[in-house]
Amino acid sequence: MAGDPFFSLKPKRLSDSAVEEILGLIREGKLQLGSQLPPERELMTRLSVSRGSLREAIRMLETMGVLIVLPGGGTWMREDYQGRLSSDGWLSWLPDHRKDVTELLEMRETLEVKAASLAAERSTPGQLARIQRELSRMEAALAADDLEELVASDTGVHDSIADASGNSILAQTLRSLSRLVTESRRAVWAIPGHPRRSVPEHSKVVQAIVAGDSEAAAKAMFKHVRKAREDVAGALTAGISLAAAEASYRKNGQKGVGD
Repeated sequence: MAGDPFFSLKPKRLSDSAVEEILGLIREGKLQLGSQLPPERELMTRLSVSRGSLREAIRMLETMGVLIVLPGGGTWMREDYQGRLSSDGWLSWLPDHRKDVTELLEMRETLEVKAASLAAERSTPGQLARIQRELSRMEAALAADDLEELVASDTGVHDSIADASGNSILAQTLRSLSRLVTESRRAVWAIPGHPRRSVPEHSKVVQAIVAGDSEAAAKAMFKHVRKAREDVAGALTAGISLAAAEASYRKNGQKGVGD
């Protein structure tokens, strides 16, 4: 269909791909807030996914606050979706998704730590160079106070470490997880003070991997993921509101609340 914003997805984990594609269409403005998605059968055809994969993708997007499913009334884009807003929007998203973000970070404590350890043992010079490039990109994003680039470079660092682990199943699992949790990742990076603390933590992980010290890499990664959990818990406990977060972020930049 000419001009059709949806396209057929190549076989991988298709529910993950459907989530990624729909979020991309939203960010590009091809799906408008408050608009209704096409019927289920039509979406299945356009995205080349099964009914089960499509329903799983819609369930995830509903959990993320992107879609709302009305029994007998179709699936709609939420009018109040915060996905294209700045850091304050992600902070307002976080309290309603406490369980999702906490479970994500718990899973990362196991998978990311192992990936870092294996990367220190198995990475090639080319893989190490890629990891270091992604870290440099993250450091530049911090200096520019660029939230979107921080999120993208964070994904890049962790994906490159996963690839360097030499374990294709582990790398594929982490990549699938990464595609599903883009919104959670943005919310965590939007917490005041988190970028200033997190970038040096990434640097320590990378330094250990480059040095070939698997134990130090595992410890640094565990500390990094655990600290992210603490930042989330602290933000929720402090009850950061949309207005307070916006005022703090704009006034203090990466200094954050209470820094």
